[in-house]
Amino acid sequence: MRSQSWQVQVRAGGIGSGFLVTNRHVMTCAHVVDGAERAEVRFAQYPDLGPLEATVIVGGDWTGADQARGDVAVLELDQPVDIPPARFAAVDAPYEHPTVKLTAYGFPRNYDEGILGEFRSTSDQLIAGEWLQLEAWTGHSRPLEAGFSGAAVVREDTDEVVGMVTAKHSAGGGGRMLPSRSLVRHWAGAAGLVPVPGHRPEVVEKLRDLVQSCADVCVPETVYRSVLERFAPLPPPPPAGGFLSLWDVAWFLLTEVRTVPGAAPCADFATYLAELAPDPATRRNLFTWAGNHRAGTATLGPWTHPVRDGRTKWSPVLVEIERSGVGHDAYLVSVYAILDRRTQLVASKTLARRHVPEYVRGRLDLAFRQIDRSGEELIAFALPRDWLDEPVDEWHTSDDDPTPLGCSAPVVVMDLGRRRQSRLQFKLEKVWQNLDRRSDTAWHRVGCDRPQNPAKLTVKLRGLDRAVGYGAPPDTDQARGLLLAGLNAAVPVMVWPRSGCSGQHKEDTTAEHACAGTRFLDALEEHLASFPAADLPRHVHELRREAFMAEESEPHWAAGLALVWEDPRWFPEADIYPQSPIS
Repeated sequence: MRSQSWQVQVRAGGIGSGFLVTNRHVMTCAHVVDGAERAEVRFAQYPDLGPLEATVIVGGDWTGADQARGDVAVLELDQPVDIPPARFAAVDAPYEHPTVKLTAYGFPRNYDEGILGEFRSTSDQLIAGEWLQLEAWTGHSRPLEAGFSGAAVVREDTDEVVGMVTAKHSAGGGGRMLPSRSLVRHWAGAAGLVPVPGHRPEVVEKLRDLVQSCADVCVPETVYRSVLERFAPLPPPPPAGGFLSLWDVAWFLLTEVRTVPGAAPCADFATYLAELAPDPATRRNLFTWAGNHRAGTATLGPWTHPVRDGRTKWSPVLVEIERSGVGHDAYLVSVYAILDRRTQLVASKTLARRHVPEYVRGRLDLAFRQIDRSGEELIAFALPRDWLDEPVDEWHTSDDDPTPLGCSAPVVVMDLGRRRQSRLQFKLEKVWQNLDRRSDTAWHRVGCDRPQNPAKLTVKLRGLDRAVGYGAPPDTDQARGLLLAGLNAAVPVMVWPRSGCSGQHKEDTTAEHACAGTRFLDALEEHLASFPAADLPRHVHELRREAFMAEESEPHWAAGLALVWEDPRWFPEADIYPQSPIS
């Protein structure tokens, strides 16, 4: 074993060991300082340095017994030292027997200069969610005894710290250690010191600082359930004894929750906190952290965008609105950015219906930071069925821009229920394979001049590979039934006017005497039949701009035009966090 200059003896209420983790901070056991506010530190390899004074900044109020959790203390030296600190192994580094020999440097009675012990870990299974068991390396090895408490447990082959000795057994020469992942739970200051695979230290430290600035905004268990339950029916259970703090939740997500490529539970956690953060700067930084963290996740593998013959390549933003179950007027609103087959959560919150437009306006910019700049923007709303006629394209673009959203970007709606049905998604993809072969769009007209049977319309529309135009809005039971027929038939494109005709239909059906619904369908075919279905959102966007700018005495025919447009290839489902065993 090479000389480790960071080993120290700690004197306060008792005598124990410790180790330097920064140029000014020493870790030891809380029972070593025994409630003291000040402690004396001596470096074992530098006897001439003399005793150094330190303040107990963590663990000074710990009064537990040997078996109590959180036996961690941190000392802050009055002056920094020019001694290299200990180096931690990665949080998932293996160290169980028989692979690795572990050492610890303690200060038993009559050994002021310290003595070395050799140990092994019998398993990486945590005891009571906190400790690992240590045993003497051989029957002749130095046993753990008083004076080893607070000693760093070190891999002999790498000189990396994997934990800290906290207690000895009454017989057998073994004891217990807190692994490094447990140390970070109790002292967030070590967040950047213990390497976490896939995460740079400065990224972990930034998250820690932001989380600690939101320490009292919510209950740790609540945020954990809210982040994971939407993605996994049985998320990994919290650690034994529950979460200690919001930081503990973040650390658990970083180190214990295994994700599929492209998923980022910590980013969703940061987003959740951002919605609750009272400080605007903290809120903004949390959203930025979440966006940057998602940007670094891996993709799900090769995927070809459904783009051919120079047609539009979309860069979608998805807004999902669904009933939350909390109350009659409560809706869960989730905003996603879609990039390289990843549907990445940007923001999510439960709101009353009247607050939904304002919330969406404030989160769209966050989503646009993450989408592909080489594509054309597309905003899609996945809505409950009774919201499909909601004029989302007429919502204000932003708090500072009252322009209708549909005039600022292509806006489409989708039925949230259909999006959740794999059978219909499969059929939709099949329909699009046929539509992609066409350079135009064929329209099936559902007029407003005669009643139709919704079930028979469903059968009729299946396999037609056409868009459907409705002459009347879904504001009656009959009209809603016909719209449902189109959804059930996996029709990918449906259009209707939000204002219908008077219901008076004359026998004379010439253009001059045609009802408003018929005139709408005529105009629909005249203006949109020559374009491929894949490009219709862009052309409807142009029509909405034209209708908004029109100054005629009569409303433009496209004013209030509603567009359902759903191509599942552009809107993959959000990634799922699989359950993993908790060590």
